[in-house]
Amino acid sequence: MRSFLLFVILFFGFQKNVLAQNSFGSLHSNYAPSNSLYLNPSNMLDAKVWLDVNIVGAGTYINNDLVYLKNRKIFNVFRDEVSIEEDDIYYNQSRNNYHAYNRTFASLPSVVWSQGDHALGLSFGVRSYTGLRRVPDFVTNFIENGVPDYTQQHDIDYSVKNLKLASITFGEAKLSYAYTFLKKRKNMFMGGISVSKFFTIAGGASNVYEFNFNVDNDSVIDVEILNADAMFTPEPIFHGKGGLGFDLGFTFQRMIRSADYYYPNSSRYGCRKNNYKYKIGVSIIDIGSVKFDQGDYLFAGYNFDDFNWLNYTETDVNEDNPLDLFEEQEADITQGTVKRKEKIRLPTFISAQFDYNLWDSRVYINGTVIQGINTSKRRFGLRHANSLSVTPRFESYWFDFALPFSMYEYQHPQLGASMRLGPLTIGTDKLINWIFRSDVYGADIYVYLKVPLHYHPKCRDKAKINKRGWKDRSPTRCTY
Repeated sequence: MRSFLLFVILFFGFQKNVLAQNSFGSLHSNYAPSNSLYLNPSNMLDAKVWLDVNIVGAGTYINNDLVYLKNRKIFNVFRDEVSIEEDDIYYNQSRNNYHAYNRTFASLPSVVWSQGDHALGLSFGVRSYTGLRRVPDFVTNFIENGVPDYTQQHDIDYSVKNLKLASITFGEAKLSYAYTFLKKRKNMFMGGISVSKFFTIAGGASNVYEFNFNVDNDSVIDVEILNADAMFTPEPIFHGKGGLGFDLGFTFQRMIRSADYYYPNSSRYGCRKNNYKYKIGVSIIDIGSVKFDQGDYLFAGYNFDDFNWLNYTETDVNEDNPLDLFEEQEADITQGTVKRKEKIRLPTFISAQFDYNLWDSRVYINGTVIQGINTSKRRFGLRHANSLSVTPRFESYWFDFALPFSMYEYQHPQLGASMRLGPLTIGTDKLINWIFRSDVYGADIYVYLKVPLHYHPKCRDKAKINKRGWKDRSPTRCTY
């Protein structure tokens, strides 16, 4: 009867926090503005490359705190191509509530141009989020042991309240612009904005406001009350009516020398480079929703009580529309608490960043806080996970290396690593699970292929002269 529980989880749902995979190791590099704009669009300014061309990138992040593989290395699982059997899966019974989450992305050809007081980015990609959160402990026992035969949990009153589920897959075209609006002495103030056009592919969500029930025995479930809304797209679709999204960001940089006449990556005033001592940024990311056409999704709204679900083990779930399971209990299941049934809100978050130049504009340390914003009761949506990360890194034209340490929900530690060698970047936020035997609750990996153009064409000759030993000591010489 585990199929029944899977349906309860998928339909009555529980929403996750989507930390997803923030790629902390590659987010902060001054040589990868096409990555850092996803944390703060003003990060494109004063990049150490004039033009950052992203050819392709991909990654996925999966995690949960309920099921795990015991004493495994992820590397060995993939290398040996060993199939995972039911006996290999263990259950964590130490919590009251559980969650799971996944983010998968593909970045398509994109470009970021940074010159002087302006920066411009155009990026394309596909993103997918799935959220599962606050699964109560009694459900985990039912998943592991089944419903009708697990008599220890029969004849007990259970209650589930205010839980959410959301899953979205969409294409994205993002246009970004940033501007340095004030330079005074050693201070630079910058702002940026991104506008995204979404192309819907698939989605589904549910809000469970209240679900009280009692499993009488192996054939009867007493439903005291069920108040829930749900929607999903039965078939994949692709169209351009997918809605809009916005990012906003601001950055303050304290420079090593006066910034009054500093124009990054520009021949203006001699192509000079002026590095920052530290910078502080704030941003709000993924404001908006993914939207579906009326004919592309199915919806069900339930609000009934005192129902005896007889012979629940023999209930046939409609594969074309599993949401109509209790249709006979409602006068009109097209009505519910959610008012904008066609929209799923993005995992909006606010962030603060601090980046410090430790040594020779090559060794930095970054601290970033991410705080997810909850969706309202009357909306479908995802909530981004809270996180705190500290990332020391080394960066140069042809080589970057970072060791991000992050705290998911401010309490679950993760150690990652990221390396860029020329145009290729590879990294993970969960390095320990890859190389050491441990209890594996999740895994992630990301890869990028880029072609960075370091110099403005008019600065290239001066950079070559400088490398051959040109000794001009003027304050405007090109010092790359």
